[in-house]
Amino acid sequence: MLLDLGIFYQIDHRLIAVAMLAALLGASEIGYRLGSARVDTPDSLRTLMSGTGAATLGLLGLLLGFALSMAIARWDLRRDVIVEEANAIGTLFLRAGLVEQPLRAELQGALLAYTDARIALGGSRSDPDTLRAARLESQALHGRIWSVVERANQPPTMNATLSALIGAANQLIDLHELRLASIENRLPPALFLLLLAVASLAVSFLAWSFGAALHRGRTPMLLLALLIGAVLLLIMDVNRPQRGRIEVGVAPLERVGRSLSAPSP
Repeated sequence: MLLDLGIFYQIDHRLIAVAMLAALLGASEIGYRLGSARVDTPDSLRTLMSGTGAATLGLLGLLLGFALSMAIARWDLRRDVIVEEANAIGTLFLRAGLVEQPLRAELQGALLAYTDARIALGGSRSDPDTLRAARLESQALHGRIWSVVERANQPPTMNATLSALIGAANQLIDLHELRLASIENRLPPALFLLLLAVASLAVSFLAWSFGAALHRGRTPMLLLALLIGAVLLLIMDVNRPQRGRIEVGVAPLERVGRSLSAPSP
């Protein structure tokens, strides 16, 4: 079913782009031809159709604005989660220096591997196998990290140190699910279908008015259809963090990875 979230977002974005542009251009052409066939239409009806098209276009602009703001808000949330995750990794790495060897080296090594796994999670893009492998590796490293924290619960370790270590480890593990949820938090496909339907109606109404008024040029309608299609594609691209061209990026994780890998002074 097309309205299913998983199926819709597995479709290639280029195919969706072609389908949307074809629908808009087709609505424009159909509206123009229907209007051309009614050249004897009274002026009052042409005015009504033109006004209806303008009102529909205004409604479309409102819906596009809301949809774009919702998509950008989700994009910002994904970026913020990555920054929080990078900070959590760095904090736990520093607190790992408070425990004795060999637990210190084991925990810091696990965090280095965990950073690489989180970077791979962001770079999985449209490859579901890479995404699944990065997720499973992260979950396995959670157990390894927590095992070190449990073994640090020994008499030589002060309660304050152990409490700080547990809090940092808990935050790191909690951010894993938050990051996955942010990746899956996308606009419903029904919203895009509604936007496409309203856009097609607006374009067809205006094209009908052009045809009925014997305007021979189709260029304004074609340009309007292309402009609306470009805005729809922008919203969809921002809303598809694993497939679109506007990606969130994992620069904070890459920076913390280089910091952790740098030799201690």
